[in-house]
Amino acid sequence: MGRIDDILERNRMTKNGIEGIKSLFSEKHMALLHGLSNFSEKDAGMIAKVKSCMEDKAINIASAFYDYLMDIEECREILLSRADLLDQLKLTQSHYIEQLFSLKYDEKYFINRVIVGFAHYIYKISPSIYIGSYGYYNTLITSAVMDCCKEKRISYGESTEILNSIQKLLSIDITLAIESYYQKSIDDVYKMEQDSLGRLIVLAEYRDEDTGSHIARMAHYAEIIAKELGMDDVFREDILNAAPMHDIGKVGIPDNILLKPGRLTSEEFGIMKSHCELGYNLLKNSESATLKKGAGIALSHHENFDGSGYPDALKGEDIPIMGRIVKIADVFDALINKRVYKPAYSLEETLNIMKKEMQPGRAFDPDCFDGFLKGMDEILEVRKKIDESR
Repeated sequence: MGRIDDILERNRMTKNGIEGIKSLFSEKHMALLHGLSNFSEKDAGMIAKVKSCMEDKAINIASAFYDYLMDIEECREILLSRADLLDQLKLTQSHYIEQLFSLKYDEKYFINRVIVGFAHYIYKISPSIYIGSYGYYNTLITSAVMDCCKEKRISYGESTEILNSIQKLLSIDITLAIESYYQKSIDDVYKMEQDSLGRLIVLAEYRDEDTGSHIARMAHYAEIIAKELGMDDVFREDILNAAPMHDIGKVGIPDNILLKPGRLTSEEFGIMKSHCELGYNLLKNSESATLKKGAGIALSHHENFDGSGYPDALKGEDIPIMGRIVKIADVFDALINKRVYKPAYSLEETLNIMKKEMQPGRAFDPDCFDGFLKGMDEILEVRKKIDESR
């Protein structure tokens, strides 16, 4: 689906959004739609009887449909917004009708459904207008099919069967376009949610030094580690968006402890450790999938692989995978950069501490740590880019 990828990227779809669109045109989803509409090989055979005739009538159907849309003010403004747009749309629609009756669910068909859904969303054409106009389009198709049946001397009974088969086909067709519209809309909401969360996280971190740089760096490190572990695009996007919430609970830690330049007392450290549960409790009941993942990370990113961490002394794979990944990203960034309580360590010193003092198998998941080391070149490049942009 190379061209679909291009279209989705041009529309700035997130990885979650791209996955949602592609799932619409998967064999599994197409089989579901065929099953729900009861579309069978018999229906395909019925449609084939008028295929060539409908291809001949495609341009007339498309022209009549867009002439109808020109009578709707909301649609007319869009159709006249560019000199050649109306003629292009008529031609595109006629090609689409030919493709529809060929029953080829290939990339060209999928692209058309995505473009139709996206266009209605982008131009703010309400679903009610789209569905209502589709009713007229259905009338044009039905009339053309009946004409084809008459021209081919197909009996009334068989003509009725053909129309029934075409109605099933059209129900699948409009469903895919509406689902594309829906996926585009929820992806835009998702992007707005991520933007809002990012701003709130920076605000929460504002009391600490290095403001947003730390959370930006460690989130990208976590995404790189996930990639090296073979995680899919959606998981990588999820951890990139959720990782910045790992220390959100620090909003509840007093400044005299959070910003203390020296070593914390045991009592102070006990208060500092509470930021894990504070962050979890802050996020856990959210309706946002990203915030729920952030809750798990906030609670688990100080657990140790051998069970010696906090707050729950979880061990091994009982620690959520996102928490295991974020722990490594967070520790690396804390060591290699200056913090209020310590100077910046060199890369060699940082890796020495992580390998020999903290140790994979003790503090870190060994597999995640291997992924971290494999991605080191990219991690250092990302660190450089983020620091230069601040």
